[in-house]
Amino acid sequence: MKNIGKNEVSSIFRQLRLRMEKSREDLIGLDAAIGDGDLGLTMSKAFAAVDEKKTEIAARAADPGKMFALAGTEIARSAPSTMGTLLASAFMKAGKAVSGRETLCAADFSEFLTSFTEGIAELGAARRGDKTILDVLYPAAEAFSSAAEKAPDAEISTLLEKAIEAAEAGLEKSRGFMAKHGRPGIFREKTIGLVDPGGATGVLILRSFYEALST
Repeated sequence: MKNIGKNEVSSIFRQLRLRMEKSREDLIGLDAAIGDGDLGLTMSKAFAAVDEKKTEIAARAADPGKMFALAGTEIARSAPSTMGTLLASAFMKAGKAVSGRETLCAADFSEFLTSFTEGIAELGAARRGDKTILDVLYPAAEAFSSAAEKAPDAEISTLLEKAIEAAEAGLEKSRGFMAKHGRPGIFREKTIGLVDPGGATGVLILRSFYEALST
């Protein structure tokens, strides 16, 4: 698929819900090791709420970007946790960045991913190497952008494959980092060697986009 329209965004919302529900126990386990163990429940709740409202969101939104922004608003309402708030900011900033466009091409989606990442960085005040979701999203956004520049007419799902590869490599690399923010930051040295639950969530989000757009 070379362009994302409102129907495709609805499919993305559905896939995000399914993926988070399927991965709920895994996220709970990862989060329990260095957090309070509620991440799987929070993510399931957040994206279930978005999926349940997708028809209403589509009716209210004039374009795909606006749909993503409204999804962020719904996440903020339904999952007012640390990760919920960060993802709400990400979806709202990214959606706003590409609003007003009837469909999103590869270049548009590259802008979306970059703004999505910035939405989290600006609110969370974290940087690369802090063992957060940013260690996944930054390399993913960069890989997608690079692939899109080389093949601007490629399927977005094909470009997302490159982004996911970079995200997974970033998640593995972040195992060696020490958490500095939020509840994981309390454990500091004890987090070295462990998978960051936020980073794992980032990979799941990217996979959901891919799964929705490759069918």
